[in-house]
Amino acid sequence: MGCKRCKENPVISRRYSGEILCKSCFFKSFEKNAQKELRKQINLLVKNSDIDIRKIGIGLSGGKDSTVALHILKSYIGDRNIEIVGLSVDEGIANYRSKSLECAVSECNKLGIQLEIFSYKELIGMTLGELLIEKPPQGSPCSPCGILRRRSLNQMANQVDVDCLILGHNLDDFAQTVLMNHARGDIARLCRMAPHRFVQKGFVPRLLPLRRLPEQEVYLYSILKEMEFHDGDCPHSGGAQRNTFREILMKLEKEQPGTRHSLLKGMEKIREDMQKPDDLTPCPSCGEPSGSHEPCVFCREFATFTA
Repeated sequence: MGCKRCKENPVISRRYSGEILCKSCFFKSFEKNAQKELRKQINLLVKNSDIDIRKIGIGLSGGKDSTVALHILKSYIGDRNIEIVGLSVDEGIANYRSKSLECAVSECNKLGIQLEIFSYKELIGMTLGELLIEKPPQGSPCSPCGILRRRSLNQMANQVDVDCLILGHNLDDFAQTVLMNHARGDIARLCRMAPHRFVQKGFVPRLLPLRRLPEQEVYLYSILKEMEFHDGDCPHSGGAQRNTFREILMKLEKEQPGTRHSLLKGMEKIREDMQKPDDLTPCPSCGEPSGSHEPCVFCREFATFTA
């Protein structure tokens, strides 16, 4: 069976939509979807916050998702007078991060994009590997790493003065997060999820152009476009709680195609009438934006390393 649009040899069959696409039609569909999503998110942010977008940051790990997001962003910007800055975080994970950062540097050089790299060493005086020895986490290393990564990205984004920050989260990532928050009954966190619709002082809003595109399609797009990216898993990811929800979601999607998109739509319905949130409160210890008048989670967890 050929492509349903042009009868050429297909490269993908989308069970959730029934489409069978050749390479050319897949490229057009993928790029139209991602750019439409990015345009919608930027326009909503501009409308709600009355800002001009002159400089956009993009979080780059060197993996397939952020690399594809980089190319989509570059294509979207086109001739617009908007600067792009790549932002990478070096956790100091041996035999992993250095390889992926090489890919990020290479792709940025190809596209003529400035890349800034910030490390956990600069943030807390040690790498993630050293931290896990000094302060072994009770659960997965992903928890302290996530806290450090979010702090690093926000500090970098503020330092280079970008108006928003693009992240490469795909549909699978997004649906897993929605499912995790539902499982916790955490509606407040669902409402705080990116893509952000409002600018809050001190916190750079995140946008997600790939959030409606399955991981499989992002991977296929990156391969067919011959992009240079690091195709490997973090050595600490095996014990992550997210893995359980990934397996559940894969099973649901197999038995009921479209489950991931339905989770996204449900989350959007919850947020339909969301009003502009209150300004974040500066942390009394570090001054970074926080959700309460108490020290932020970074200061609670890592005060001894930053004193």
